[in-house]
Amino acid sequence: MDQRASWLVSTGLLILFAYVSTYFPEHVGTFFLVYVLAVLAVTAIVAGRSAAAIYKDLEYVKSGKTLLSVSSNEVAKLKSRDRELNRELSAQTKAMVPQLVTPFVVMLALFIPAVREGALHGLASLVAQTNLSGQAGRFLTFLLFYGLLTLILYLVNYIAGRRLQRAGGRLDVPSFYLVTERGLVLEGRVPLKAPLTVQSVRVDTRRRFVELQVRSRSGLGGGVSRVRLYCENPRELEALLRSLTEERR
Repeated sequence: MDQRASWLVSTGLLILFAYVSTYFPEHVGTFFLVYVLAVLAVTAIVAGRSAAAIYKDLEYVKSGKTLLSVSSNEVAKLKSRDRELNRELSAQTKAMVPQLVTPFVVMLALFIPAVREGALHGLASLVAQTNLSGQAGRFLTFLLFYGLLTLILYLVNYIAGRRLQRAGGRLDVPSFYLVTERGLVLEGRVPLKAPLTVQSVRVDTRRRFVELQVRSRSGLGGGVSRVRLYCENPRELEALLRSLTEERR
């Protein structure tokens, strides 16, 4: 779903939630339950289709001739020597924590009566200054309430995403991986099919890794993520990866 469609769906849901809360308050709980179940069902369907595609790519990449296999012991040894890695991962964790905590705060605002009613009362006081009729005022109050919760989620995700981008993007460090003539397999379950679509290939011979910078499909507006591959001979790995990105073009 593109960004415009996502905004349209979000706006439609805000209006629908506000409408049900205003005119059918006795059915709000049921409506939320149906909404959650629908989201879970759609997520399960999308995940199932994605898993089938991933399995197909995984078998394809694994069937290629092995060019390099790096074990978990080798990766762990090189990671332990990299004194800068913990700092990088710590910065990433700090950026991601708000994204993990904020949804729970929103859930508290929705499902704890004292918190929800307190927020609604404050918004109702503001709406009362508009001199709207009873039902119209209630509808605007609920619309502002759900809109503010959505805005908080969006802002937290946006700020966290920007912090990650300033750090170079989300960092993934597979504990072991396989390079074949058909691509890479990370930790035996994540395939990267050749030709690899990467924005850049970074080599650090001192810290013994090759880092692939790729465009993420998820998140706000996409973004950049990094796949860091530790290897005793990063130049050899770089040559293999570049051959997988440049051949077949």
